Amino acid sequence: MKITFRASLFFLVTALAVSPVASEDGDASKVQAAYVLLVPASTGQTVPLARVILDGADSPCPSLHSIQGRAVELTMAPRTNPDKHSFPVTVCEAIYSTSGPMRISGTGILLPVLPSSVNRVTLFGDTGCNPGYQKGCNEDGRKGWPFRALADAAAASDPGPDLILHMGDYNYRGTPAKIRVNGKEERVYDAGDNTPSLDCKLVGPYVGQNSSGSDTSDTWESWRKDFFEPASKLLRAAPWVFARGNHELCSRAGPGWLYFLDGGSDLPQVGTGQRACPPAESAEPLVFRSPYRVDLGRLSILVLDSANACDQGGLHQKHFDRQFEEIATLVEQAPRSSAIWLQTHRPLWAVREAADNAPATDLDPSGRYAFIDHTLQSAAAEHRVPERIHLVVSGHMHRFQAIGFAAPGKKRRPAQLVIGNGGVALADNEPEDPFSFVIDGMKGTGFGLSEFGYMEIDLGKSGSWKSRLLGREGTLLAECDSTRKYETGVCEPVSK
Repeated sequence: MKITFRASLFFLVTALAVSPVASEDGDASKVQAAYVLLVPASTGQTVPLARVILDGADSPCPSLHSIQGRAVELTMAPRTNPDKHSFPVTVCEAIYSTSGPMRISGTGILLPVLPSSVNRVTLFGDTGCNPGYQKGCNEDGRKGWPFRALADAAAASDPGPDLILHMGDYNYRGTPAKIRVNGKEERVYDAGDNTPSLDCKLVGPYVGQNSSGSDTSDTWESWRKDFFEPASKLLRAAPWVFARGNHELCSRAGPGWLYFLDGGSDLPQVGTGQRACPPAESAEPLVFRSPYRVDLGRLSILVLDSANACDQGGLHQKHFDRQFEEIATLVEQAPRSSAIWLQTHRPLWAVREAADNAPATDLDPSGRYAFIDHTLQSAAAEHRVPERIHLVVSGHMHRFQAIGFAAPGKKRRPAQLVIGNGGVALADNEPEDPFSFVIDGMKGTGFGLSEFGYMEIDLGKSGSWKSRLLGREGTLLAECDSTRKYETGVCEPVSK
């Protein structure tokens, strides 16, 4: 077990109250989930945030207690509940200690150690269950929905993860495409989820699950069943970095996202305050978050909120152009010795089989493949992705795809991994055979798999990495190596 910790976070610990361990107050049966997420502090350093979800909308928050060495007690504070009827739970949080694992008062529940450095990272994406397309979404059966089994396997791996990244889209059962609002069937705003450009516009109010008169608002019950319950062991295995997907837009499961997983907090050490979804009827109903960076030992993660980046149009293009300008600044300020990864729900560079009626502007020069995501690709072309970024990791496509780039001259482009195969019904409209295409003058080579799974990445030296794509029952599906040039790009499938 790792017991050495990042020295640069020490100032956060010394600012916390230290006192003898309090009496055993608490109730383990009320704890619905416990986890640690990494977010930037107001100083720019990285903050580990511990969160505990308790049954009951007005439950008193527990404290956290050290289990070794000096006695430390951390008082947790409640987050603002967006709707106690829809979310009959209390989310408590505190800046987490870096001196070792801590226990939730009155329980035997331990929160994970924050490592001083990262060697292994586990990646999941698109993990929820869609009842319209797959079996097993009910609690009495799990056939067709493997997320729980995959998450348990990742939690039990040896060596285990030092850090866990989720690419977004946690909640499918609670986010249908169509709902009834005041008795009328309406399509939910989804920021252009693989829809034509004409659907990729938003001026003023929208129709969403949380609109006045909706019969399908975001709820804790959907979040519990789709994410927190099946991920319970993995949540306690290591700290997390969460990306927001288009299913966590404010028109969908945004209220829950901002309450449970978003890094904004009203604790004084955190860089941004807790946010809430504005009413759908307001003049500016969307929530955007600026990109941010978290540093942990020899790895820095840049997180880009691409929930509102339209796949096949230019929705909010100017906003995402500014985002890429900010990314360049964050890369410039990153520790010089760090490997740098960009984490974003929607891929920067990915392809699917072109539909017969696809417009020419969506296609690669061969006409065989259609690009995803136009908004991000335009921003990346206008503001070149910094060469210090070693890897781009995404989800969104409901499958696995890996692409490596051969750049002319001395230009360099990071590999793109799409890990969108964590549980939701798999897509079948993307290429599986090895493929190649040209985008912005660079040749991409890759392949895809329609198999459920997750990825383990081991860091090497100077930003290099090796990884394994693991499926159900531990099946090895693919191997990747940033230092090798496979015929299929940065990864190659494992022969069955």
